[in-house]
Amino acid sequence: MKDFNTLILNGEKLNKTSLLERCSTKQIREAWEDDFWLFIEAWLNPLPYIEVKTSGSTGIPKLIQINKVKMLASAQLTCTFFNLKTKDTALLCMSAKNIGGMMMIVRAFYAKLDLQLIKPQSNPLKTLNKSIDFCAMVPYQIHTSLTENPEQLYLIKHLLIGGGTVTSQLEEQIRSKGLKAYHSFGMTETISHFALRKIGFEDYFTCLPGITIEQASNDTLQVFAPIFEKTPIQTNDIIEKISTSTFRWKGRLDFAIETGGIKVLPEMIENMLAKQIDKRFFISALPDEKLNNRVILIIEGMPIQMPSNLFNGLPPYHKPKEVHFVFKFEETTSGKIDRLATQAKLNL
Repeated sequence: MKDFNTLILNGEKLNKTSLLERCSTKQIREAWEDDFWLFIEAWLNPLPYIEVKTSGSTGIPKLIQINKVKMLASAQLTCTFFNLKTKDTALLCMSAKNIGGMMMIVRAFYAKLDLQLIKPQSNPLKTLNKSIDFCAMVPYQIHTSLTENPEQLYLIKHLLIGGGTVTSQLEEQIRSKGLKAYHSFGMTETISHFALRKIGFEDYFTCLPGITIEQASNDTLQVFAPIFEKTPIQTNDIIEKISTSTFRWKGRLDFAIETGGIKVLPEMIENMLAKQIDKRFFISALPDEKLNNRVILIIEGMPIQMPSNLFNGLPPYHKPKEVHFVFKFEETTSGKIDRLATQAKLNL
């Protein structure tokens, strides 16, 4: 039987006993290191599941239990897709408290990858001095790396980007730099990603082997993944179905805005504006007597004068009626923008 309790960490092979000894070590560690060892301890305990908090990007975070066997099945799909082999290097630069970081560790356990640890931060690659075979990052980390030290990204052979939207501006930067990167699509409930698209080459997601999709009557995505769940997984993601294994993502039903009698998807507007705004931002709405809801733009940072032609090219009902600034956006535990908490800071 294959051993999934041995981990290669920074070149050192550690068995279950050695790992548990390090878990119990009382030496002073930073909080992010504690999160890593807490997950190792949970992985090695006899319970058949890991407790994970959902991201909270579309609602109140909730604690769910994910079967360890299913996590290994997910790891197998990813390792097979990227052809990851024993002693290939994998970089963990995401929090081990969230499913994205957890799955990087599980993939290392599964394929005996040499796991390298770096403190999760906006620019985790700034101190990297060696090549890495596989790394997962969130879009904000990619954006910061491209801004501050883009040459570091060439050290990554296979780059997986998840946990948020890859804007058209970010996609163009990745394509122009010739980086080999994939955008992942998934959620905590599907144990990380179940579909991928090659950035700069594809505008649609392709499901991993054994997984299919359907489009519900309200255009939302249904996932059929027997390897994870016996029943279909219903999501609030609005899609355009291409085939039973490919789809284009359009936005979230949770965020859809009814304005002037039409439905507007904030993500579509955000994608149109991404090339013109170099700060973090998002589209939201406020109640309106005539329109029911009026579209607004919220930008991170100090107030500045925006160009008068900023909204040229947007359909009439898609054009924000107001622009607001929030000095620092609120974030979920997984690093995504917490739209509701951020908008609440406007005190409107």
